[in-house]
Amino acid sequence: MTDNGQTAGISVIMPPTQYMDFYTQPGEIASLRSWLLSEAQNAQEAIISIDQLLYGGLIASRNRAITEADIDGLIIYLKELHHKNPSLQLYAFTILPRMTPPDYIEAYDDRAQLLEWSRLIHICRNEPTDENTEKLRELESSVPPEHLQSYKEIYNRNYQLNCQLARLLAEGVIQKLVLAQDDGEAFSLPNMRLEEFVNYVNNQSIDSNSLQIIHGADEVALSILTNIAKKNYIPPKNFKVYVDYNNPDTPKNFMPYMAINNSQTADERLVFHGSKQVAAPADADYILFISCGSRSTMNDRKKTINRLKQYIADGKPVALVDLSENFAAQETLFPLMLKENFPMNRLVAYAGWNTASNSIGTAIAQTEIYLTALSAKSNKDSAVYYNLHNLNNRFFEDYYYLKDIIDLVNISLKKKGYTNVYDLDLKHNYIWSDDMLKKSLQQRLYQYKYSTSCNTPVFIPEANASFSVTDISLEAFFPWPRTFEIYLNTSLKITKHKTQ
Repeated sequence: MTDNGQTAGISVIMPPTQYMDFYTQPGEIASLRSWLLSEAQNAQEAIISIDQLLYGGLIASRNRAITEADIDGLIIYLKELHHKNPSLQLYAFTILPRMTPPDYIEAYDDRAQLLEWSRLIHICRNEPTDENTEKLRELESSVPPEHLQSYKEIYNRNYQLNCQLARLLAEGVIQKLVLAQDDGEAFSLPNMRLEEFVNYVNNQSIDSNSLQIIHGADEVALSILTNIAKKNYIPPKNFKVYVDYNNPDTPKNFMPYMAINNSQTADERLVFHGSKQVAAPADADYILFISCGSRSTMNDRKKTINRLKQYIADGKPVALVDLSENFAAQETLFPLMLKENFPMNRLVAYAGWNTASNSIGTAIAQTEIYLTALSAKSNKDSAVYYNLHNLNNRFFEDYYYLKDIIDLVNISLKKKGYTNVYDLDLKHNYIWSDDMLKKSLQQRLYQYKYSTSCNTPVFIPEANASFSVTDISLEAFFPWPRTFEIYLNTSLKITKHKTQ
C-alpha cells in the first residue's frame, strides 16, 4: 500500500512492525492504539483496521472470542481518537468473520456439521421447507450444544460490534465504514446476521454513501486509499470503465471462496470507487479485463491475448485480472503472454492473487490511483516509476510465486515427509523452503527480465516520453512460518526516452 500511495504522491505512515501481528501471534493492541494516538496529529486521514485494534490482526480475529467489554473499550478509544483529532478523517474497515469454525471451538472434530448447520439456518429462514427444517433439527441434536453456542456467539458479537460502529458513523466520529466479507457462500449464518445488520442500518440516520459492504479482505485498505487519492485531486476523477471477459461464461462464474459471481464482484468494486461501466471500449477510460482460466478455456488463451493486444494498439489502458479456477499456472494467461511477446509493462495493472474479490479489487485500485496521478500530478515520471514497480511486484508474486513456485516448495516439503506447510519449523523447514524460494525466483527473474515482453518500451502520452525497464532485481522471503504468503519487493532500473 505504501508504493501505491507513492504513485499518488501520498505519504503512507505504517505502524512499527514490532507492534504488528506475526502469523498466529496477535499484534500488541495497546501499543498499536498508543502509536495511532501519537501519530494521528501528523496525518490528514487515517485508514483504521478495526480487527487490528480489537483482536490484534485479521488472523487473530479468527482465533479469539471477544466480550462486550472488549467492544466497549474499542468504542471509547475511537471516540478519544476523534476528540483529540477532530479534523482527522477516520476511515474504518472490518472483515466479517468467515463461516469456518475457529480453532478455539475445541474438542469437536466434525466441523462439517457446523458448516452445514450454518447454511441451513439461513436457508430455512429465507425459504423454509419440511425437508430442510428436519435436517436442521437433526444437526442441532447431534452438534454439542456448547460448540453450537460458541459458534453462534461469534456472529452475535460481530453484529453488536458493527451496530456500535454504525452509531459512531452517525455521530460523525468516523467518516467512512467498510464491512468486507472474506471467504463466503451465498447462504450461511454470517450472511444471515449481515442481512440483519443491513436492516438495522436502514432504520438509522446513516448516510448510505458513508457505509459500504463489499466482498474481500486483504485489498480493502488499498481500495479505501484509492478513494482518498481520487478525492485529493480537484475535480475528483470518476472513471468510465469497459469490463471484458475471456469467455462468455466468466461473468456468471463463481470462483473459489466467493459468495458472488465475477460480474457482481466487478460491479460492486466499481460502485465502491464511484466508477461507471460503459457499453463500448471506445467510451472507456480503461479496460478491466477479467480472465478466469480453467481446463476448458486453455485452448482459447491465444485469442484472448490477441484481444488484449488490440486494446493496447488502440491506446486503451488495460488492467488485467488473471485468475485460475484451479490455481494452476497453465490455466493463466501470463506464461502464454510471454511466449507471444506481449508488452507486459504496457498493462496499467495486473492481479491474480488468491480470490476474485482480492484480484479484481487490487486491479481496479492500482489502475485508478495511477491514472488519477498521471492526469493530475506534476511529477508524472514518479507516477510511471511507482506503477511499473507495483506492476512487476504483482507479476512475481501473483504469477511466478502463487501459480508456480509455491507448488514446487510444497511438493518438495511433502516429499520429505513434511505435510503441514502452514506451520513450518523456523529452524529447519523454514530455512530450506526460504532458500528454495529465493533460488526459484532468481531463475524466473533471469528469464523474464531479458524477455521481449519485459524490454518493450512503454509510451506514456501524458509524459510525452517512453519508458523502458532495463534491469530488475528482487528480494523475497517468507514473513511467516508458512508458504502461503511471501514478502517480495522488486527494484527496477528504468530508462526514459524523450519524444523529439
